[in-house]
Amino acid sequence: MLLDSSLSQPHVGYALGRSYGSAVRRNRLRRQLRELVKTHESSLLPGIYVFGASPRAHGIDFPELNRHLGNLIAKFEKGVS
Repeated sequence: MLLDSSLSQPHVGYALGRSYGSAVRRNRLRRQLRELVKTHESSLLPGIYVFGASPRAHGIDFPELNRHLGNLIAKFEKGVS
């Protein structure tokens, strides 16, 4: 996370290395993360965010992934306050 008040909105990227798995697995997780970030976007301050995942994230269901992302975003907010 890199906060930048000159930006009008958050800019989000996803970094999923080959260690995560095949391109199909990486793209599936990237799509899921993109959808979840949309739901949390109002909580993000203007800046640059890069999300990644370890190979352990494979097989996590959508609601649990949402919970983990929500916890991570809450940590961003605490760090800023």
